[in-house]
Amino acid sequence: MPTIEVEQRVPQPVLSIRQTVPIAELTQAQAASLYELWRLLQDRGIAPIGPPFVRYHTFGDVETDVETGVPVGDAVAGAGRISRGELPGGRAVTTVHLGAHDCLGDAYNRIQEWLATQGQPAGPAWEVYEWIDLTREPDLSSWPAPADWRTQLVQPVT
Repeated sequence: MPTIEVEQRVPQPVLSIRQTVPIAELTQAQAASLYELWRLLQDRGIAPIGPPFVRYHTFGDVETDVETGVPVGDAVAGAGRISRGELPGGRAVTTVHLGAHDCLGDAYNRIQEWLATQGQPAGPAWEVYEWIDLTREPDLSSWPAPADWRTQLVQPVT
């Protein structure tokens, strides 16, 4: 079973798109955001320094406030819907989910169990999609089968 790790993280500059979208359109919105981020990186000759992430600022029954982003080496100016930002530094707990996202809740539950006895959240968690490489054009057909997806969850804590 995957474990919980406690880390000290440094702030990470990112480029991201934050939007409120209906839950039913979440997959399409994230795919469009990944493409826009890739296009900006290509246009500016910037290489991402890691895989993309998704951070849910709120998650309702009907819609969600979601941020899709990519880590970059320096604070880079955004354009259009793309904003410059930062993933927070400081103490965080992480865990890994292997497989399709229909069971991603198990990884969130591990974090919640840890929080129940050892800490408090310090902002929204984010998911790092380790199977997506934004040095190449996003193409769903080139991604591995969902059973092979590796997703890291990061939860800042106090």
